[in-house]
Amino acid sequence: MICYKPIHDIEELKKMYPHIIFDEKVSYGGYFGVEENGSHVGKCLFSIDRYNCYIISVDCDYSDKLLVEGYVRSALNFCANRSAYMAHCEINEISDVLLMLGFEKKNNTYSGDIPTLLKGSCCK
Repeated sequence: MICYKPIHDIEELKKMYPHIIFDEKVSYGGYFGVEENGSHVGKCLFSIDRYNCYIISVDCDYSDKLLVEGYVRSALNFCANRSAYMAHCEINEISDVLLMLGFEKKNNTYSGDIPTLLKGSCCK
């Protein structure tokens, strides 16, 4: 079983993602996954700007669809609890999971409203 642990501390997120330029006007959050034995299985980063959630990075084994789905759902729940309504993602490597959850692709961005996306299922 994998536990998705939230990361709220912006300084910790900046250390985990040194290549990302963090906008001071936007809120950020993240998760890292931990197996029962304590080993880390990945991490994700997202931002919340008013009513929009932006999934910026999902770093894990993309072949494990359940793991990817867990990160996306965790990000969606986190953002929904902070008044976000729409979700956006530009990570093509997880497009199959995004589409199965109900994201729609326009240009290079996958988008959808969070209540509908949280009803979707990928890996059941």
